[in-house]
Amino acid sequence: MNNYFQLVSDELLIKLAQTKQFIKKHNPTIGILTEEILRTFLKNYLSKSVSVEQGFILSKNGEMSKQCDILIYDSNNYAPFYRINDIVIVPDDSVIAIIEVKTTITKQIFHQVIDYFENICSITNAKKYLFIYNACKIEKLSDYFHSYNHKSEYQQFDHDTFQSLPDEITGLNNSFHLKKDHVVNDRDTMGYSSYFYDNVEGTEINALQNFYLSLYKLVENYHGNIIKTDRSTYYGQCNFKSYFAIELFDM
Repeated sequence: MNNYFQLVSDELLIKLAQTKQFIKKHNPTIGILTEEILRTFLKNYLSKSVSVEQGFILSKNGEMSKQCDILIYDSNNYAPFYRINDIVIVPDDSVIAIIEVKTTITKQIFHQVIDYFENICSITNAKKYLFIYNACKIEKLSDYFHSYNHKSEYQQFDHDTFQSLPDEITGLNNSFHLKKDHVVNDRDTMGYSSYFYDNVEGTEINALQNFYLSLYKLVENYHGNIIKTDRSTYYGQCNFKSYFAIELFDM
């Protein structure tokens, strides 16, 4: 099964290319379809103990989130407050993960994503993912972080604003998988590390497999980690490596 995720990532990119073949000049429609492509993948390959849908999160004080491209929530123990077609409104306690999906990324789009996750953090503590089909290089993404216009006079990220950033960022092509992290050298620095398997750094198989296994383990842990064998065992044993890729601020 070592090459399985290469086939799946190829399939996702082919479906995206098929969408663009017919819909060339209507970005909102392309965005909706790319979200559906990823939702379908996760519906098929995550445990049926959770639901994978789009919609909104309602907090206990009545505050409503912005619309979420992908909600992964506990549908066994929580029913939606409201459903119309494929859109749901769910309680904040039920949400396990939120995924924001982008076809491409620019500085403007990325800054909007930061604002979006700030709103989400005011509603729920669920884990936050950003998934980008056609991503920029990590160095460019770092520039986007550092050019963000903060709402206060202090124009850098700090511990509080760091909490509202996406916990993990996956690019499919250019391919990478980033996780929030910190390093301790001559100073304590917060930012993102790039995680990858030995000899597959910068490949779609690395990015998609890390993204999927992260979500799978998150769902397992939510349900008390009752699964005895780690899912990654079935996809071959690879050496796991990382490096500190994006520095944001000193502790």
